[in-house]
Amino acid sequence: MSKPPSPVVITGGCNCGALRYSFTLPESRELLLANNSTCQCTLCRKFTGTVVPDLILCQVSWMTSPLFHKSPEYRTYDSNVLPDVTGRRGFCSNCGSSMCYHTQSIEELTWFAIYLGTVDEEILAGKAIGEKDGKYGVRTERQGGIGHLLCDTTNSGHLFVENAVPGWDMKGRKIWRMDEEKWFSTIEEGREK
Repeated sequence: MSKPPSPVVITGGCNCGALRYSFTLPESRELLLANNSTCQCTLCRKFTGTVVPDLILCQVSWMTSPLFHKSPEYRTYDSNVLPDVTGRRGFCSNCGSSMCYHTQSIEELTWFAIYLGTVDEEILAGKAIGEKDGKYGVRTERQGGIGHLLCDTTNSGHLFVENAVPGWDMKGRKIWRMDEEKWFSTIEEGREK
C-alpha cells in the first residue's frame, strides 16, 4: 500500500463551506492509522444518514486552521451515549452537514472525531486531472488521494458492532459495546458469551 508524502495535511469542511478545517498528522503517525474507526451506534447512523460512519480522531494540537467549533454556524446535538457521558455531534446550521463527534465542552476540547465524509474530495479520491472515455462512458481520471488509507480500519477497529448489519465487511478488530472494553477479531467471536 502506498504511503503519502510527509507531512500529511488533511483538509475538509461542510457542504456550504461555512465550517472548514485543516490538520497535519504528526510525523510519528503511521498510515495505516490506529486512530480511525467506524461507529455503528444508532445515534451516529441517524446523525450521518449512513450505515457505517467512518471517523478519524484528531487532536486539537494538530489543527493548522482555526477550530471550526467556535464558528457561529457550528451547532451540536447532545445525547447520552453511556451513563455520565454526553456525546456531542457537531453539524453546520446552514447546510446540515454532520461534521464531528466529541464528549468535551468546546472550552475543554483536546480531541474530536471528524466524520471522514467531510474530508475534501482531493484528499479522499484524488485530484481530478482529466477525463477519459471508456467502456461505460466518460470517467474522471484522478491522481493521488489517501481515502483508502484514512478509511482502512485494519489497525484500529469498529465501535458498537452489536448493531452491525449482517454481511457488511469490516476489517480490523471490533468492540461489541463501548462499556465492555473487550475487542474481538470477528463479530461471531463477539456474540459468544
